[in-house]
Amino acid sequence: MSALSASTRSLTGTRIMLRLATKRDRIVLPVWVYVLVGTTASTAYSFKGLYSTESSREQFAASVNATPSAVAIYGSVQSTSLGGLTAWRIAVLAATLAAVMSVLLVVRHTRAEEQTGRQELVGAAAVGRHAPLASAISIAALANLIVAVGTAVVLPFLGETAAGSVLLGLSIGACGLLFGALAAVTAQLAEGSRAANGIALAVLGALYLARAAGDASGWSWLLWCTPLGWVEQAGAFAQNRWWTLALPLAGALLLTAAAVRLAAHRDLGSGLLAARDGAARGGRDLRGVNGLAYRLHRAPLLGWAVAFALAGGVIGAISKDIGGLLNSSASMEKYIRELGGQQGLVDAYLASVFGVMALIAAVYVAQAALRLRGEETGGRVEPVLAAAVSRVRFALSHFGAALLGGGILLAVMGVSTGLAYGVRLHDVSGQLTAMLGASIAQWPALAVVGGLTALLAAVLPRYTAVAWAFVAAFMLLAELGPVLKLSQAVMDISPFTHVPKLPGAAFGWTPLIVLTVIAVVLLACALVGFRRRDLTT
Repeated sequence: MSALSASTRSLTGTRIMLRLATKRDRIVLPVWVYVLVGTTASTAYSFKGLYSTESSREQFAASVNATPSAVAIYGSVQSTSLGGLTAWRIAVLAATLAAVMSVLLVVRHTRAEEQTGRQELVGAAAVGRHAPLASAISIAALANLIVAVGTAVVLPFLGETAAGSVLLGLSIGACGLLFGALAAVTAQLAEGSRAANGIALAVLGALYLARAAGDASGWSWLLWCTPLGWVEQAGAFAQNRWWTLALPLAGALLLTAAAVRLAAHRDLGSGLLAARDGAARGGRDLRGVNGLAYRLHRAPLLGWAVAFALAGGVIGAISKDIGGLLNSSASMEKYIRELGGQQGLVDAYLASVFGVMALIAAVYVAQAALRLRGEETGGRVEPVLAAAVSRVRFALSHFGAALLGGGILLAVMGVSTGLAYGVRLHDVSGQLTAMLGASIAQWPALAVVGGLTALLAAVLPRYTAVAWAFVAAFMLLAELGPVLKLSQAVMDISPFTHVPKLPGAAFGWTPLIVLTVIAVVLLACALVGFRRRDLTT
């Protein structure tokens, strides 16, 4: 009885903590849900128009299953129905995004709160020891449940079967919940939020590669070793294996129990993994405010660069075979051309892929630009400004690192794609130059995203979450615009609409110059605003 009473006391205040977390994520959480459900719905809608006949779907499925690189990315097509194609295209992607969402949510409301000292203040009130952890896992569960329900409700309206829609939604949500529980464990192990996120996302990346290897090699047993493989093996719209849902749910329960157990054996603010001591001397890279910004941004940038390099290599390798996949549907060929250019199907495909990767790079740019606000709320700005460092110089070091990092990601993407594609065409030098130029051409649009984020962080710091709404809006315009045939005036809201669709389309300097000028103006306004306002307001 006493043990039960102690357990109950440790969860005191969970409901209040959950309400607080929901209020803090009132912008970020709907954006995540909107992107996940919207992407699934737009994919189903596009397949409905592109492959309206059974013969076209069978031809497309045969082309996909005969292309190892395509199978490695998305898995194999298990059913030639519209629902089966939708599940093939979206299941692994949506499950991966749900996992990332859950990891960031849980770490944000656990380890990040301890790191800033806010959890210690909250714990001084009538809040149990495990209440923050319970509320963090609860909000991750709520987010994934909304994604699952949204998927299950939207797809039947587009003509998909109800059973397959429900199973697909639950599989995605259960996978996200499992990684949320994993993040709860890494939050107990690591002493910092970046390390906790890094460990969890590294595990996610390793499991994604294991799934890709299992699909590409035909070793189905390997798919049963990774949660992303379980989403595939659920067979939504095909075999409909409902019992596979027990695997991620059981894993989530075990990891949650482990997180609770680990939390009981550590002090507040500390991690079970010993923090590594820094160098005795700061080194040349830590001299000055720019060196400090470099030190703070280099680890996340390195992780993103590795991911972009791998993605570029896969995209470059598959590009030579893309014609066989797309020629199975005249509508698909037309759709790809509308997305990415006019001169050749492969060029149009590469242009559309570069546009998508630029939108993903925008997530990094926004995240890096918001680092200034994190340093401010963490109380680390005042000691720096107490030295001979101006506010403008300090802010510019972070905003500049965000914009430079975005350019580096695009360059890495272009180089890796050019190398892989050039090797297959036996024209490395030519394709390397072309792909690098096509990728870098997206940078002015990234700069506008960075300028908008910088303006929010510097002038309206309480509304920095709106930056994620901008990124989500640009993503949805790029994804849904051609499918829904939105007017050009609506499409022009996104800066990514105005960049040349390279390779394939005609190159023009005017839109790039205009976007760069807009980014410079936004950045200048951000610097002026940061110089004039009070800190932490």
